[in-house]
Amino acid sequence: MRIPALLALSALLFATGGAQAELCRNASSIEAALYSSPMNSPGIISPTDGTCWLPGVTITSYDGVKLAANLFLPRSSYSGQKFPGIVMIGSWGAPGRMEYLGQQQRLAQDGYIVASYTARGFFLSEGLVDVAAPADVRDVSAALDWLQANTPVDVQNMAASGISYGAGLSLIALSQDTRLKTAVAFSGWATLADELYAAETPNLTWSGVLNFLGDTTGRPDPEVGRNIQTLNNPNATAAEIAAIMSWALPRSPSSYVAAINRRNAPVFISKNYQDDMFTPNSSMAMFSALTVPKKLLLNAGIHTSAEILGALLGIDNTPYDQAHRWFNRWLKGEQNGIENEPKVSMQIKFSKQRDALSNWPAPEVHNQTLYLSPRGALRFDWGCFCARGDKGALSASQNQSRDGDTIYNFSDTTASSGLIPILSTTAETFGIPVVNSLLTVGLSTGVRYEGSWLSATQKIRGIARLNLRLTPSQARAQVVAYLYDVDLIGTGVLITHGARSLHSAVPGQTIDFPIEFSAIAYDIPAGHHLGIVLDTADSLYAQPVNAGERFSVRFEFDPARQASLILPTL
Repeated sequence: MRIPALLALSALLFATGGAQAELCRNASSIEAALYSSPMNSPGIISPTDGTCWLPGVTITSYDGVKLAANLFLPRSSYSGQKFPGIVMIGSWGAPGRMEYLGQQQRLAQDGYIVASYTARGFFLSEGLVDVAAPADVRDVSAALDWLQANTPVDVQNMAASGISYGAGLSLIALSQDTRLKTAVAFSGWATLADELYAAETPNLTWSGVLNFLGDTTGRPDPEVGRNIQTLNNPNATAAEIAAIMSWALPRSPSSYVAAINRRNAPVFISKNYQDDMFTPNSSMAMFSALTVPKKLLLNAGIHTSAEILGALLGIDNTPYDQAHRWFNRWLKGEQNGIENEPKVSMQIKFSKQRDALSNWPAPEVHNQTLYLSPRGALRFDWGCFCARGDKGALSASQNQSRDGDTIYNFSDTTASSGLIPILSTTAETFGIPVVNSLLTVGLSTGVRYEGSWLSATQKIRGIARLNLRLTPSQARAQVVAYLYDVDLIGTGVLITHGARSLHSAVPGQTIDFPIEFSAIAYDIPAGHHLGIVLDTADSLYAQPVNAGERFSVRFEFDPARQASLILPTL
């Protein structure tokens, strides 16, 4: 949306600075009568709220690269007035100068100057996409320079914010540009290696999505595609993987925690549980390491789903409503008490209810240890006059058996993070769970462990962990773990899942094999019980073996080395 005459006028007026009345023009009587929204009347001061939208702004970065941007201005009550400013940075593959229009307008109505821009290399912004490289971070500073030079912004009260890619850039920029007073990050990442290659398991589905969006909406540096291809290649060498991990380190906000702490710069983070692109776990670890004023929201939903409508359309939603309060506190000095409230808010999966926790790790949450016992071989138990060997046990009592359960990778089981990747987890956002009958899990390709019926609701809050002992048949193997809420007839609702892979194990050698589940808040009702399924594949993840390459894994049980589930409960 470009209007050459308006842009020329804007460029002239921006060059001289001044209040909003000099940047935009008043509506004529006819324009005022027909006025419906700033998007239909760019450059015109709204007759209803006094805001003004300039859609065709260009920000020139430090190296001459031009970034496509827009600007929302608030009502100006007197000449020379200064306003707090916010720079919003576009998501990966999104036209950032249009992505935040709804929220920009709401913030402008509340007295903020808000610029948003499309990240370097995407759509109309020049340059190459290089995944939060130093050039991308300097673009944030260039946007602050532009605001400072061309608008009546209060340089003592500026912030960076964004969704996904924009979230990570906001946090890194906060550590490097002292003009930024705070950052608000939605659906971002903390440690890039944890998202691309968590527990040595490549994120096949979402890396493919990122690669596709990068190629179709931007101009990626060729290294980006090569790195994704290498991570998903089971034959990649340890040296190649190590090089990518080094590449990811400066692109990780968690690498800059010490700098943010030294500045005591407030941080607001919002994450979604079913975000399989950027799982919440590493962001929660970064949050724990921050010693600054901070807030963490954990929401139901997939990547960006909890905040995108608030950004684009300006509709009420918890992440942006709380972020608005955060801006008011730190950029306006409004004593709204948000910094004194519990630091963590967790939405319960399949519910609108939220729990408030004082911090993370939360002293209100304690770890419950449950022990896994082997299923053993198929057999008839005369003690109960019933068949055994179809499932193992999950109990508060320690295992007393020395045995092992072996599974093979010749096919997948019915256990899954979702029958259709992305779509299945999207359905969870709308209250449609991923379900599976645990009775259908194949005995050769998977193994299940089930607990006792619950007499009261069990409230899971946080990151569950499995501590296993495993003997692989060869150097390369993978295990995917699923945590289920199981009803009376054996139907399991997926609570969360996790995965771990091996690439250079010693065949036949038993090793410790911990698996971390993605963080969740979930209530298992009384009358149900907890279930775990372990298998060797999930469509989300790249396999560590070539097509047709077979492996087995044996889960080892020994009274002296307990296999356990550590469950965070409220």
